[in-house]
Amino acid sequence: MSDTAVKGSPLLEIACFNAESALLAAASGADRIELCKNYPLGGLTPDPSSLTTLKSQLDIPVYVMIRPTSESFCYSSADFEQMKTEIDLFKNLGADGFVFGILYTPSEGGGGDPSRSLVDIARNTELVERADGRPCTFHRAFDLIPESQWETALQDVRDCGFSSILTNGGPSGNAAVECVDKLATLVQWTEQYGTLDTATGHCLPEIIVGGGVRSSNTGMLQAQTRARAFHSAALTGNGEIASADEVRRMSASLKG
Repeated sequence: MSDTAVKGSPLLEIACFNAESALLAAASGADRIELCKNYPLGGLTPDPSSLTTLKSQLDIPVYVMIRPTSESFCYSSADFEQMKTEIDLFKNLGADGFVFGILYTPSEGGGGDPSRSLVDIARNTELVERADGRPCTFHRAFDLIPESQWETALQDVRDCGFSSILTNGGPSGNAAVECVDKLATLVQWTEQYGTLDTATGHCLPEIIVGGGVRSSNTGMLQAQTRARAFHSAALTGNGEIASADEVRRMSASLKG
């Protein structure tokens, strides 16, 4: 059962780039933390000490980003070995879930074949299995997948065993508010075709809306997309510390 289903209301996940920000976000109403580091690079694998600190003080789930480099979501063999090692490490430190995503290069992936997408099924599946039952989110690598491949990609992400997809609903760099109709379509697909696939034992993953999500637009995004999970860094100024007031406002908007 997902965190959203347990709470019975939309889930608010806050991306935090250090332990201080995560503790503040949790105290202000976050339902889940996505732990990473280095905001300017879009988030990388965090320092293990950050998770150790949080697990000793928090009772909400902490998902750990596994992203060794910001260069792309197409990883070398050495990067992939590092990702496996990091999952093992953070699993032993108490991570509640993981956030990652591996793509083929366009020349390796779907190309003109509609039966294939850019999702690297084999390597993503290996990492999901390595998580030993902890839920995994396919992060915004999804935003680099052409819209023409979305239906296939959703099934591929499902077959890997992911429980959720973090996306802005459009090309990388767009804000969720610019892609409301497409997000609504993705949510509708996951609801319409979300029944268990008997071949794999998985359902279509839940859509987490991310990309410029703020208290000023969460109400509109929830109403128009009908999504049940939202993701934000809750940053309102310089630096990498979430705004407590912004987290509280988003939580109130979603829970109200």
